[in-house]
Amino acid sequence: MRLPIRVRLTAWYALLLAAIIVALGTFVVLQLRSDLKQAVDKELRASSVQIGQGYTYEGPADFQDVSGTVLPQGASASQVVAPDGRVLHEHGLPLASPIGTAAVRADALAGKDRLLDVHLKGQHYRAFFTRVRRHGRAQVLVAAESLEDVDDAVERVLVLLLLAGPAALLATALGGWWLARKALLPVDRMASKAGSIGIDRLDERITPPRTQDEIGHLAVTLNAMLDRLEQGVEEKRRLVADASHELRTPLAAMRAELDISLRGDDLTPAAREVLESTLEEVERMSRTVDNLLTLARVDEGRLELLTARVDLLEAAEAAAAPLRSIAIGKRLTFDVDGETCEAEADSHRLHQALTNFIENAIKYAEPGGTVRVTTWSNQHEVGVTVSDDGPGIPEEARAHVFDRFYRVDSARSRDGGGSGLGLAICREIAKAHNGRVWVESEVGEGSSFTFALPRRVAHELPGAPREATAPVA
Repeated sequence: MRLPIRVRLTAWYALLLAAIIVALGTFVVLQLRSDLKQAVDKELRASSVQIGQGYTYEGPADFQDVSGTVLPQGASASQVVAPDGRVLHEHGLPLASPIGTAAVRADALAGKDRLLDVHLKGQHYRAFFTRVRRHGRAQVLVAAESLEDVDDAVERVLVLLLLAGPAALLATALGGWWLARKALLPVDRMASKAGSIGIDRLDERITPPRTQDEIGHLAVTLNAMLDRLEQGVEEKRRLVADASHELRTPLAAMRAELDISLRGDDLTPAAREVLESTLEEVERMSRTVDNLLTLARVDEGRLELLTARVDLLEAAEAAAAPLRSIAIGKRLTFDVDGETCEAEADSHRLHQALTNFIENAIKYAEPGGTVRVTTWSNQHEVGVTVSDDGPGIPEEARAHVFDRFYRVDSARSRDGGGSGLGLAICREIAKAHNGRVWVESEVGEGSSFTFALPRRVAHELPGAPREATAPVA
């Protein structure tokens, strides 16, 4: 799973600083140790020169005196070692053996001065090997100084780096998080705004940030995209509205001609069956065109409602009457019942919504099953519930059944016919009346669709026309 960009930026800040701290800390520790050891080496060389001169000219007594003077007290040692490895004289640490290896002392006798780290009495020392002469015989002078102070200084610096490093990393991570959040805040605002712009709010735009940078360019680009989307959607809406208007007249003419033809007495049974089937398809097409025209008016914000007091039980019976023949054809039990209740509604739009609900129930009811239309009322609402015993609707699909052109993949497929607009029309008509629609369903147990209206709309008078804008889902 990919992490959010804010987390990734913070992680990169922290990793980059960690690498810098490690590299810088390593350099500081190594350079400090090198500088301190160079200082010790310089002191050892200068001390060895003085000790060697005193021993060469004055003998063992001066060796002891000069060693005690020039070497640090308690943290140093000096020896004079014969070529055969015997310790002739020593000062400082009491040692049972000569300092260094025979090879190192051999190099010193050959005139090659050597500097190296040694361990004496379990402690870390720096030793300098050089050649001296006493009475014409070559011997090895060894001067050693403890590196304890050097090690302590390096350790203190290392501890400070180990303590300061995590603190710096934490401060950098917090600062990086804050900087990333501040830098991405305009993007979050734009994403939130873009996410809220639906098909019904294409006139809204993203406010570009004041800075003229990549984020500002992104806002301008998104707004340009929204302009193109709005233009394309408007063109499609105009196309649907114009096509719906153009189709209504020929469909009405076809329906009238079919009605007249069916009244003739000289029709053969086969011809009558064909004409009735054609009339049924024409009526279905007319309802689809009416639905498209209704949605076009909703999108244009001019769905006109001519409201009056309407008895919902009578409206339900009127919507059910033309569909009883279809229900009988599927051997359905088709009942309309409930209580008498009134609402302020546009009777034509209400009839359209209830027809869509009932058609939907008949379409998906099992052959030989039941479709029930029930009116009801409570303290705040009156409504009509249409129930069927069909296959039901999966839970993940219930939130979308009122969307335009939405179809449940399995049971409610295109094989069942329909345009996918009926339930969307019901929702828009309900919203235009300040009402609501909802569905209750369980897979395998059927579905119940409800159209509810306010019990009373106090600010409207019966018969007063009004326009209602129903936002697109």
